[in-house]
Order: sequence, then C-alpha cells, then structure tokens
Amino acid sequence: MSEMWGISRAPFMKEFIISNPPQFPISHKCCKYAKKDVTKDILKSGDYDMQCIGVRRAEGGVRANIKNCFSEYPDSIDVFRPVFWLRDSDKDEYCKHYNIVHSRCYREYGFKRTGCAGCPYNKKFEEELEAVRKFEPQLYKAANNIFGESYEYTRRYLKFREQQKRSKKQ
Repeated sequence: MSEMWGISRAPFMKEFIISNPPQFPISHKCCKYAKKDVTKDILKSGDYDMQCIGVRRAEGGVRANIKNCFSEYPDSIDVFRPVFWLRDSDKDEYCKHYNIVHSRCYREYGFKRTGCAGCPYNKKFEEELEAVRKFEPQLYKAANNIFGESYEYTRRYLKFREQQKRSKKQ
C-alpha cells in the first residue's frame, strides 16, 4: 500500500489502535456493497460500452491518482470522465453560466462536497452530522444508530492524537 493511503498517513493512528483496539467491526465494505457493486450490477445488466462519471482531479483523494479522463478496458466497459480536468474555478464558471441549481446539501447545509450520508470515513463527519441533525433529524438518528460506535471511536482517536501532539511539543 502506498504511503498516501497507509496508516502512517494518520498521525498516531497505529499507536491509538494498539492501545485501544476497536470493539466493533470496521470495514470499507459499506462503499463496496452500497455503491460500487450496485453500479457494477447495473452496468452488467445493460448493453453498455461506456460509463460516464463526474469526478474531477481537483477534488483530490483517490481521484488525484487517476491519470486521465478516459480509461479503456478490453473486454469491459470503458470509463469517461468528462469534467475530469475542470478546476474549481472552471466548475464555478460553468455552474454560473448554465444556472446550475445545486442540492440543498450545498445551498442550505453548507457542504463543500458530499458522499454517503453520515459516512464515518468522512474527515469532516462532525460538521456533516451537525448539518444533518439540524436539517434531517431522522437521517441523523439513523446515521447514529448505524455508525455511532465509529463516531465515538474517531472522537477518541482525535483526542488521543491531540494529546500526543501536545506531549511531543513539551
């Protein structure tokens, strides 16, 4: 695994997990089963030869490692990313020119980007949870029922990380 995605990317994460082993399952499979496999099944069930997805390199994360706007796969469905090279300023200009009306998540809740609602892997999960609590109380309740232990574990890690940083400075 590259350094970009390894545990060393998160300061003191390894130490935290060793001293505080999680008492609940942790998995990336939520994304796999709720998004990725669903998409694969839809694509398999149709007569498709290309998938168009709206990801931009400027969004960062995994997208920053993609090399171009088109991926060709022999014996499979090619992938085209029509907005891949747009910078944030390009996106803003496009939206203004075409009077794009964004989701309430952006207009009212103040989100800069969205993913799955309540995802505990979101580094800004606290901000998202607060907006969801305010605007979507039933979704807030559901997210806490599903991911509550993960939220608490992450909060404990963040406190641990801050304590470690402070003690390193002293």
